[in-house]
Amino acid sequence: MLEIGGQVEFLSGLILIILGLVVAFFGRKLAKILFFLIGGLIGAFLALLVSSAFIQPPYTYFAAVAGFVILGLIFLLLMRFGAGILAGFATFLLLRDVIGVLLAVVLALVVLIIVITLFDKILSVITAFVGSLIFVVGLTQAEIPLPGALQLAIIAVITILGSIVQLKT
Repeated sequence: MLEIGGQVEFLSGLILIILGLVVAFFGRKLAKILFFLIGGLIGAFLALLVSSAFIQPPYTYFAAVAGFVILGLIFLLLMRFGAGILAGFATFLLLRDVIGVLLAVVLALVVLIIVITLFDKILSVITAFVGSLIFVVGLTQAEIPLPGALQLAIIAVITILGSIVQLKT
């Protein structure tokens, strides 16, 4: 029989294993849902905050729902552009001291365009990779000892399979 600590570690490891597989195989859809929900919650909060100064409570809830839908859609639609901006900015920050500001700006713009163009594919691969990392951390947490080479192989296989599944859907 496992001790309480062992049961907790095994259970948390099992949760991480399941979460890792879900993220690896459905991460792109989950990311989009998450962005919509985050934007929606911000929109609902702002609409409720602003509308309460102008209209009475039953109508403020309609404003909150409208704010949820509108800002949720804006977040969802701008997710691709935001990722491009972040990637371009990171490229600029990493390269400006190495190759000069002008060339760093040009490369940052190229990266921005590439990320915007290939966003769904990049998001699929990144979420598959992150899911595979969570899976391996879950194995470690559940006290399933694996050599480093086997962990790398598991990460590679889950990343490849997760990318294939996400790119086909």
